[in-house]
Amino acid sequence: MSTRDLSPVRTLSKSREVFERLRDAIWSGDLAPGTALREAHLAKQLNVSQVPVREALLQLEHLGLVVRVPDRGTTVTQLSRTEIEQMMEVRRHLEQMAFELASSRLSPQIEEELRNHLKAMSAAAANNDHFSVAEEDFKFHQAVWRASGNEVLEKTLQRLCIAVYAFVSLKRHAAGETMKSAVKSHKKLLEALLSRDLKTIRKGVNEHLAPDAVIPSSIA
Repeated sequence: MSTRDLSPVRTLSKSREVFERLRDAIWSGDLAPGTALREAHLAKQLNVSQVPVREALLQLEHLGLVVRVPDRGTTVTQLSRTEIEQMMEVRRHLEQMAFELASSRLSPQIEEELRNHLKAMSAAAANNDHFSVAEEDFKFHQAVWRASGNEVLEKTLQRLCIAVYAFVSLKRHAAGETMKSAVKSHKKLLEALLSRDLKTIRKGVNEHLAPDAVIPSSIA
C-alpha cells in the first residue's frame, strides 16, 4: 500500500486518529518496513495539517514503529535478524518475570480476559485474518504484563515488543506460518500460567519465545 491509499481523517481528535491510522497500516503491513513517511504527503492524503501528522509520527517513533533520521526524514522501522534476536533475548527474561508475578495475582477476571483473547485469536485464525491474530496475540501478552502489577515492567515490555510484533508478524505471515499454530502456542502458554508452578511457567515462556518459534528464517 502506498500513502495515496490512506483515506481522509474527519474526526476532531485528528492527532489521535492519524496516529491510529498509521499504526494500523504499519501493523497490517500496508506500510511496509523501510517505507518513507513524508509529513506533507501524509497530511494531504489524510486531509489534515502537518501538525497532527508530526505529532503522530513522534508517538510512533516513541513506540519504535518508525525511525527518524536527521536530514533524511522518517521511515517505517526495519529490523535485522541480529537486532530481533537481541531484543527477543531480553524479552524472554522480562516475560518470565511478568508471567511469574502474574501467576501470584491471578483472578477469575484476569483468566476470563486471557481466555477471551484466545477465543478472538481462534476466530480470527478461522477467518484467515492475520492482522487480528497478531493484534489479539499482543493483547494477550499485554494482559499478562498488566496482571504482573509492575508498571515499570509493563511499560518496558510494551516499548520493547511493539516494533518486533509489527515486523516479525508480517514476516511470519509472508513465510506461510499457519495462524492455528499461534493459537495452539498461546493455549499452552495459558495452561502454564494457570498451573502457578514457576518451573512450568519458565519452561512455557522459553518454549513460546524460543528463536526458532518466533523468528522466521526469511529474516536476514
